[in-house]
Amino acid sequence: MTTTLAPEETAGKTDSGLEPIKNRIGRILENMPPSAAPSPPTPEQEEQALQRILLSKGVFPVHLGARLNDFHNPPETPPVFIHGGAGVGKTHLAVAYLVREIQTRGEASRVFIRSVDLMNRLRDSFRSSYNQAASEIISASSRYRFLVIDDLGAGRHTDLVQEAVYDLLDFRAGHRLPTVITSNFSLDRVANHYGDFGGRIVSRIVGMGEILTLKGRDRRLPAGQPAPWPVRRV
Repeated sequence: MTTTLAPEETAGKTDSGLEPIKNRIGRILENMPPSAAPSPPTPEQEEQALQRILLSKGVFPVHLGARLNDFHNPPETPPVFIHGGAGVGKTHLAVAYLVREIQTRGEASRVFIRSVDLMNRLRDSFRSSYNQAASEIISASSRYRFLVIDDLGAGRHTDLVQEAVYDLLDFRAGHRLPTVITSNFSLDRVANHYGDFGGRIVSRIVGMGEILTLKGRDRRLPAGQPAPWPVRRV
């Protein structure tokens, strides 16, 4: 047998059944101590968290403390190409821009890649046993919101790798995605190093933003120049 209650009867029975539960919840809440607001992170905790993020992105420990105020008059907008001799602070400056980007916009899709690691992955991708195609590697690297490519030109590259580098920079230039490239090479040497694609690679780099030269002695040596690093715009 099914009993159907009138609407007013249903409402009355539902309310009366819920009332004891509401009262009990109210008494529990009254007896609970006020919740303490979480303490904001200390500067030391924020620094430790930032360093963990940088390490996870492949930044070497020696550059974890990189900040723009380590340099004299760095450009406000990250330059697309930073070149100079060994040990003059190219990677340090690139990481400093990455740090500012992470601090202002978050870590997602902000990436640091050593050129030699990227080239090795590309070379491996041309082997039949490798499980990731070069097109997938380039596609992923092309779309990062902020990308640092460290030490462009390191090592020797096949024609296929040279073409892949061009495809990567061509996509980022076309979509105006912020890119910071460091290299021991001048642009002329980059053009020569990348063979048939060298001229086009340099053309994309020049069209993406400012070219920056760092001067000074090798700071890895005992007699290296003290900070702040000098910056010369080109």
